[in-house]
Amino acid sequence: MSTRDKIMDVALNMFSERGYEAVSIRDICGEVGIKESTLYYHFKNKKDILDSLIEKFRSHIDGLLLHVDEITEKPAKKGKKSDDISLQMVDSYMIDSYLFDPFCNLMLRLMMIEQFHNEEIRALYEKTLFTDPYEIQMNVFRKLAKAGAIPEKDVEWIVKETHSYMTMLTFKYLLNGDLTEKRKKAYYKEVHDFMARRFIA
Repeated sequence: MSTRDKIMDVALNMFSERGYEAVSIRDICGEVGIKESTLYYHFKNKKDILDSLIEKFRSHIDGLLLHVDEITEKPAKKGKKSDDISLQMVDSYMIDSYLFDPFCNLMLRLMMIEQFHNEEIRALYEKTLFTDPYEIQMNVFRKLAKAGAIPEKDVEWIVKETHSYMTMLTFKYLLNGDLTEKRKKAYYKEVHDFMARRFIA
């Protein structure tokens, strides 16, 4: 890991635990084991570190959204609605490459704290935790309705039910305490159990 990446990694861990304002440049340098002059070689100031973390997160999310667009372009299969939903709803966007990803998880924790102090972070937090997942689910279920897997009139309330339940599980298991393998397994199991109960005829 490069010095720049190490600085960002340490800063993110500290920001996500204490909040941005509570962490000093000296704190970050002490944890990384470098002089302040070394940090200033890579970043102009503490805000530059935060901005770099936000930019990295935005880039990661943009890549995941592109992946989701590709997944939802695949034709829905009649008669295999539970398979379709498992593939598209419990896909890597929602799990492995987003909610289970250590970087994304820490960014969400940081945004939970900083949404009260930073309007840009508040907007990003709302977009990535609420708006984007909701829109993705709407696209998936509209596609399934068009394929005849579910009634079209039920799409909106199915999405609201699914989105609400998955958001609750996210806060219960992934943004509450350490992100452990035990918590990830519990989250994954509950999501799959919900999909099976809700969508298998």
